[in-house]
Amino acid sequence: MVNLDIIVVGILSVNCYLVWNSETKEAYVVDPGADAALIEKRVAALGLTPRAILMTHGHVDHLLAVPSLTKKWQVPVWIHAEDVSLYQSPDNALLPWIPAAENLPAPVPEIPVIDGLEFTLLHTPGHTRGGVCFYFPNEKFVLTGDTLFKGTHGRTDFPGGSQKQIMHSIHNILFKLPDETKVYPGHHGASTIGNEKKNPFF
Repeated sequence: MVNLDIIVVGILSVNCYLVWNSETKEAYVVDPGADAALIEKRVAALGLTPRAILMTHGHVDHLLAVPSLTKKWQVPVWIHAEDVSLYQSPDNALLPWIPAAENLPAPVPEIPVIDGLEFTLLHTPGHTRGGVCFYFPNEKFVLTGDTLFKGTHGRTDFPGGSQKQIMHSIHNILFKLPDETKVYPGHHGASTIGNEKKNPFF
């Protein structure tokens, strides 16, 4: 069985997700945007063993805790190849509120496999070139990062963003998922694919 937990972190209220196999307690940590100590505390309280950090995209508000957590747990970090340059850029900051991350580890090219956590990787560019979503078909949920929010989508006016691409990703990738699929975004509350397909905004 797959379990999911949400930790809201940082000044931009990023949803950091813990996804784990309930039998082995092996876990992915998705988008640890800040508050490393808070994430560590939750992981310890749940008795989890992190095996990898996965990134939905490379913006700094989603990755600021990566250096601390990878060092603490000795785990790899994965991000789509199209976002590696953004992930590593010294200009990847939201000054004066969020500085660029320092001592980021080099990402691994392949997502480490955890038995019992079967998911489909969906490349959904638009918010960034390498934006992705993680779709868990058996559990009927998708982690959408900043591609799809409840009622709207992520910004496309940052470097690498594209309004045309994000709408293509939403209509031709995410909206092809079953209507009952729960949407867990990078910020704010959850929704479903069916609800968002009925949203006049799209």
